[in-house]
Amino acid sequence: MRAYIEPILTAAWLFPLVAALITFPYMVMQYRKYGSILLLRTAIVYSFILYLMCAYFLTMLPLPSRETVARLTSPYLQLTPFADVVRWVRESGFVLSDPSTWRGLIVNKDLFVIAANVVMTIPLGIYLRYYFRCSFRKTVLIALGVSLVFELTQLSALFGYYPRPYRLCETDDLITNTLGGMVGYWL
Repeated sequence: MRAYIEPILTAAWLFPLVAALITFPYMVMQYRKYGSILLLRTAIVYSFILYLMCAYFLTMLPLPSRETVARLTSPYLQLTPFADVVRWVRESGFVLSDPSTWRGLIVNKDLFVIAANVVMTIPLGIYLRYYFRCSFRKTVLIALGVSLVFELTQLSALFGYYPRPYRLCETDDLITNTLGGMVGYWL
């Protein structure tokens, strides 16, 4: 659980500075356009920036040392669709005809990872539909694009900072993140 809390705390710590750098010009633009600063719109933009920072940090942090990454031999690219779902069902020991195995399907850590990837982009779908007035198709494409940026950043070893990727770039993340954007749109 620490792996999820640490990035969110980091985003919360950096958030006021980054949000001020982005929100202040937005407020100036709103003042020039409407003759006043619309507090609700400013709060929504402010919360959207916080959301994007949390999502980005969840996909990138914690940052390991360069030496640790140089010693890694684990795979860094997984292109097989639904490999996470197959692993989830296999690791849980699920047997459809045996109800005693059903609990293992729910309490499995692989389900948590899949669900976390969906939940991470639900707010994006909500923002895109209700604040930015995007269509369903545009929301799906933007959610896919945001997820692709996250995955390619991981694959690029944080834009070449590391000698190799330190996180797994996988197709399933693209699928689950896009699904999260779709769920957010529907909500």
